[in-house]
Amino acid sequence: MKFNKYVDRNGLASFFRQLADALEQGGTGELECVDEFTKMKIGVKDEYGQLTLKVKVKVPDTCVPSEESGDADAPARPKYKDLKKRMKSSFRVLVKMIHDGQTPPAQAVEEFLADSALMVSYPGYGDEYYASYTEACEAFKAAYESGDAERMHKAIDVLVHEKSRCHAKYD
Repeated sequence: MKFNKYVDRNGLASFFRQLADALEQGGTGELECVDEFTKMKIGVKDEYGQLTLKVKVKVPDTCVPSEESGDADAPARPKYKDLKKRMKSSFRVLVKMIHDGQTPPAQAVEEFLADSALMVSYPGYGDEYYASYTEACEAFKAAYESGDAERMHKAIDVLVHEKSRCHAKYD
């Protein structure tokens, strides 16, 4: 979600009040889904007495503003590039924490595994690697559920290898 608009100082104060309300109670209109943000960037610039307000809000793909939602039962399928960006973030957390000897948060593991399952449903992006990648994901899930740090370390290294093999050909 992003929008730009010109406001005066009173309008800016009003916007921040609306934003605060939307964060506490859920938003509507241009602030719909803002309460589920994962990243927010707000810029205000005074240009000749008129304030330019630029707002960028990143929300989960599961949160679709009502005017964009078609079939309420079907979750929005992200663009492949957006999915890969999201996976990069969760994968980085998993690799770093496991290599530091820590157990990663369940949410990061679940999101990564769900995104991985979705990723292998996109044809034409390394289909020949999908079976071995899926197998590595299943091994990682089992290792995570066992709580065995050494097993998780080996499993995440296999995933790193699988990623590298595919990306060497397709990136």
